[in-house]
Amino acid sequence: MELRQTARELLESNAGLAWRWLDSEPGERLELKLDRRRLVFEVNFQLSPGARDVDRLAERPGSRPYLLVAASLSETLVNHCREYGVNCMDLNGRLWVRADGIMVDRFPDASRRFRPATPVPDVFQPKSSRLSRALLSQPDREWTQTELGERTGLSPGLVSRLVRHLVNEGLVGREGRSLRLTQPQRLLDAWAVRDDWSKRTTVRQYSLLEADPDKVAQRLVETFAETVPLVFTQWFAANLRHPYTVPPVVTAYVSALPAEKWLQALRARPVSEGGTLWLAVPNDEGVFRETQRVGCFTLASDAQIYLDLLRVGLRGPDQAKALREWAGFGRVTK
Repeated sequence: MELRQTARELLESNAGLAWRWLDSEPGERLELKLDRRRLVFEVNFQLSPGARDVDRLAERPGSRPYLLVAASLSETLVNHCREYGVNCMDLNGRLWVRADGIMVDRFPDASRRFRPATPVPDVFQPKSSRLSRALLSQPDREWTQTELGERTGLSPGLVSRLVRHLVNEGLVGREGRSLRLTQPQRLLDAWAVRDDWSKRTTVRQYSLLEADPDKVAQRLVETFAETVPLVFTQWFAANLRHPYTVPPVVTAYVSALPAEKWLQALRARPVSEGGTLWLAVPNDEGVFRETQRVGCFTLASDAQIYLDLLRVGLRGPDQAKALREWAGFGRVTK
């Protein structure tokens, strides 16, 4: 009842849209008048709906369009509603309506803070993101929860919660014990919105006399040999996967910043900006778990390379776009 009452109050105060509850008719019906058009919706209240609830509404017969009303809707679930033609709104002010020549797309009001009754896990926190990274690294593979736990190093309980949320969002399909990523593009889009390279890494820049990216990377491999985990990402890695432009910087993940003896061997000098070598220490070691090989170089997964390029300038977003649009994106090279 609280959901219904709050939704009624929200719609009655909705600026620019003329809503009216048709209480005299049986069931829950809602009228919208906009630009001399009149629409009547069958309203479906659900506190915490999932993708399957959206699917069922889309398949339900009826002459009127449905409006799903929830306490809180993720953008992933709103996109699922879009795909299946189900109108939706939540108590944060998120509204998506498209029917009979009308389209309304309103984003949440920052002053509202309605959340699901049961907190959902954050699948894009540094440690939890290992699961998304594993799924995106082998998008065609079928998994069991046990295999995902072994692959990611996450506890069975956390894997179970993350999988349940991804299934509920319609990103992962479950059939018996088998799990499979069903919406890789949507999962990557959702991750990209949340990702922040500067917050999940500690980066140091270095200046070298050597300017050729291939030689810089080769020297890095030879210097660290097998003693330091080394995973290349950003421009250099993207160019090895799908050549686009000359890499302006060589970037590699390392487990710790190198000691002075390593810098001397590299002939590298720390600088505050303008360095041609970037070494990044991640907040979580998951980036070292999903890798691929090109020649003598170990690279991050394609999804990780894409994310790492999105917010760093130097034409990083252009390189990211070219990599993602390449037909071989996400097909792991060992």
